[in-house]
Amino acid sequence: MSMDDFTGKVAVITGGASGIGRGIGRALAAEGAHVAVADINADGASQVAAELAGHGVDAIAVPLDVRDRSSVEQLATTVTDHFGHVDVVCNNAGVFLQGPMSDATEDDWRFVLSINLDGMFRVGQVFSALLRDAGRGGHIVNTASIGGFLTAPGLVAYTVSKFGVVAYSDALRVDLAPLGIGVSTLCPGPIRTDLPNSDRLRDASDVRGATSDPLGDLVTTGMDPDEVGPIVVAGIRRNAPYIFTHDTRDQFRARFDAVLAEFDHC
Repeated sequence: MSMDDFTGKVAVITGGASGIGRGIGRALAAEGAHVAVADINADGASQVAAELAGHGVDAIAVPLDVRDRSSVEQLATTVTDHFGHVDVVCNNAGVFLQGPMSDATEDDWRFVLSINLDGMFRVGQVFSALLRDAGRGGHIVNTASIGGFLTAPGLVAYTVSKFGVVAYSDALRVDLAPLGIGVSTLCPGPIRTDLPNSDRLRDASDVRGATSDPLGDLVTTGMDPDEVGPIVVAGIRRNAPYIFTHDTRDQFRARFDAVLAEFDHC
């Protein structure tokens, strides 16, 4: 569903303590939406919630680990107990690792997939059921990446996770459309975020193969995450299936032209 007026709407943002999540929270609060800032960084979430309350909206912080289903369920309970309902879910928590697949460990693979894809499922499953049962419609924004369509060296686990988010969102959109619930896939390009610090969420003994460090140079020159928030708000308004931050249509065209060309050989 499209959503023209956000005044009084309730938004839940995972990964909301920094980066894109914080940018989305700021944009929604500026539009008059109440916000639940959910993040594994509880102190950071509290700081962002306090800032958003300065817009005259109700904002709360909720600790969240998307790897833990009970944590996701507690988030839903806390939000519904406090606000009474939910209108917008920004499923945004994510991590990044880079390195040759031949050097990757099982821990590398599981770390990325457990947050970027399994965590996406947990939040989406719990909150889509909540939106369905409330019968108010609503909107879900799942954060994927340009890396959900385009590949690059050394990004196998990350790319698999983000291609998975794109597929998950496409399927979820079809499921929820009859219920008046929209689903948008956010596909950002380089953004200045905390992704280079993803290793902070792992035990030191697990950091042996891939690492999040190589991303640092890329994101330091990326788009300010506060610029992403209004782009997302505009995407929700038009019920966009995909929301992009950078014009990469030439790369997309090359990819899909290569796919289409293979049909000549059927």
